[in-house]
Formats: sequence, structure tokens, C-alpha cells
Amino acid sequence: MAKTHEKQSLPRNPRVKMAFRKQAFDFFFQWIAGSQTYGGSEVGEIFYAASQIKGGDEDDWIEAWDALGARVEARGEHSLAGGHDVSARESYLRAYTYYRAPLLFISPVHEIDRYSERYEKAQACFQKAAELLDPPLERVEIPFEGTTLPGYFARVAEDDTPRKTLMMFGGGDTFAEDLYAYIVPAGLKRGYNVLFVDLPGQGMLPAEGMPMRADAEVPFSAVVDYALSRADVDPDKLATYGISGGGYLVPRAVTVEKRVKACVACSLILDLSKVWDDDYVELHRRAEESLIWKPIKQFMKWRHGSYFTMVDTYNWRWGTDNILDTVEVSKDFVIDPAEITCPLLNIYSEQEYAESGAMHGWAERAKEEVSHPNSKVVILPQDEGADSHAIGTNLSLMSQVVFDWLDEVLETPA
Repeated sequence: MAKTHEKQSLPRNPRVKMAFRKQAFDFFFQWIAGSQTYGGSEVGEIFYAASQIKGGDEDDWIEAWDALGARVEARGEHSLAGGHDVSARESYLRAYTYYRAPLLFISPVHEIDRYSERYEKAQACFQKAAELLDPPLERVEIPFEGTTLPGYFARVAEDDTPRKTLMMFGGGDTFAEDLYAYIVPAGLKRGYNVLFVDLPGQGMLPAEGMPMRADAEVPFSAVVDYALSRADVDPDKLATYGISGGGYLVPRAVTVEKRVKACVACSLILDLSKVWDDDYVELHRRAEESLIWKPIKQFMKWRHGSYFTMVDTYNWRWGTDNILDTVEVSKDFVIDPAEITCPLLNIYSEQEYAESGAMHGWAERAKEEVSHPNSKVVILPQDEGADSHAIGTNLSLMSQVVFDWLDEVLETPA
């Protein structure tokens, strides 16, 4: 069995910088830039907003994206009033991205009302765009354990012809709406319906008492139930895809849920407790034991607010009070790759597929233990602009690799 390396956090320090020297800012900016491929942003708009963010200040980040969102939304409203539906929906899609960007630096632990209000503002723009698409996106509420999982269903056409369908899931800091500009138009152009949904821990579900859970197969199966209840979903061509933390959720789910015919992970995570940065976890451990930690933390928040906001977000999504508890809870988030029996595409950026890292070890282990002959590992390179987390800076290449593979395996007899 290939050795699984013990030390490797998810890389959030882009090798190629676009606009900011500050690591966290450029990491998120690259995602915003990449969303232009499918209408989620516009290059001139986003580089102007970046020019207004001085010296890595979180308040400047929030104000710049809010202001851009307001301008783009206003153009959408003007187009809608004039009956220009295409122009309106394009503006609303970009306004969603810009209003959503401030949430990256607002703590859902300490500012939940502000966090919720900002999300609702972004979501309202997305849902206006959804109604103007052709066909319109369907909003779905999937029954699960006395409540519902929110999401959307994108149809190739308004008929009941059974079609290939992709169920798309995000990670540890995503909303279902984020997934539209990541992949939905790419799927529709290729004849795939796309169902994209928040699982527990995602979207605003933590605020409803639904944190991340290790048994991802349980809520995932509720989504499969919904998909297979639709006449326009071909049960023999049902696939699923998970990005970032979804690289754990989706492969874990298919170890149990066998109605899915193909699985894509970007990228496979066999042990979620290994994605946390060891040095930072140890720093938190020592700090929590220190009598002077609280005043030091206040100073560090002033100097490194983006880091502490990220930690707050993960604690909120995992339903814990501190990062040490989050790491402890995540030790239950493990996968036995030998239990994955459908074809698995494991897709990486070159940066994340480092030989010294856990992800490399997980990929090697999966190659040995996932038995389906159509399983595959693909590493996308820096020299094609595909070196960002979840291939966020080259969505055309990501889509080409993913859908070409899906086309092939879904047409292959079991």
C-alpha cells in the first residue's frame, strides 16, 4: 500500500500572483477572476476593484466589492426595466459574485447578522439571474431529517427527456450559488442537467444547526433520491463531482451510495484531519494553554484579521468553538478508497499534487485500491494557468477534462 504522507495542508499560497502580495487576498481574487469563464465576473471590473484595496486591508476589500456589486446590480435593474433580459441576467450573475466576496472576511461567529444579510443580498441577485436564464433555474428544497437542503436544478431543456445529470457539491466554505459559475454552463452545453445543492455545513445550514458531518453519504443519498424522482434524469447516467472539501464529501458518499455511476473529486481527501496546517494547529494549541493568549490574540486579529476570520468560518461550519476542536472532530472524516466501486476521476492542480504532501499519497493509494478500471488521476499544470485550488483559474480546461471523462465512462457498459 502506498504511504499516505502525514504533513500537508491545502495550499492557499498561489505560486502565480495576480493582484495582491497578501496570500489570502490573492487566493480569493483568483477564484473571482476564474469565474469570468462562465459569466461570474468581468476582468475590467475586478481589477478596478482590486486597485481600490490598499495594503491588504479587510475593510477595503469589503467596501470595494460592495461598491462594485451595487454598480453592476444597478445596471442589471436598468436593463430589466427596459426588457433586456439577457443583459439583466448577466449583470445579476456578476453582482452575486461581487456581493458574495465580502463574506470571505466577515466572521459568521462574531457577526452572524451582518454575514446573513450580506449573503441574502448576494443570493437575491443570483435568484433574479436564475429566473432570467433559458430555461430558468429551478430552486429546490430537498427533504432531509425534518428540514431541507437548498439548491438548484439546471435543465438542458424544458421537457422530460431523461438526460445525463451531474450532481455538484462544494467544500468547507461554499454556497450552492458559487457552483453555478464554476461548472453549470459547461454542463448544459454538453447535454448534462446539473443539480447543485448545499449539504450540511455548507451555505447557511450551520446557522440552522446543521454542521459538517462525517457520514456524508446520509444527506447525499437524500439528494440522489430527489434526482432519481425526476423524469428528466437518466438513472444510468447519474454522476457526481465535489471540489475542495467536497473532495472528501463526495467520494465518502459513494463508498455507500451505489446508485451513482461516476464520481469526480478535485481533489480526493482520504483523511480530512490532515488538511489543517500542522504548524498553525500547534501554535493554537500552545496559545490556548498560555495565560496571555487573549491579549495576544486581540493584537494578532488586528494584524492578521483574514486568518482569524477563516478560522471562525471553519469552526462555525464544523459546529465547534475553536480550531483544536475542529481538528479533533475532523478525525472522523476518513475514507476507505477500496469501498469506492464506481469510476473515480481524481483531478489535481500541479501545486496540490506535491510529492511530499498528503494529497500525493492519497492519490497513489486510490490508484492501488479503487478497483474500477476506468478510474483515473489527472494533474493540471501551472503553465496552462491551472495551478490554483480546484483549478479555479482555468475552468475551461477543468470542464474539458471532467466532461470528456464523464462522456466516456457514462457511455461504457457497466
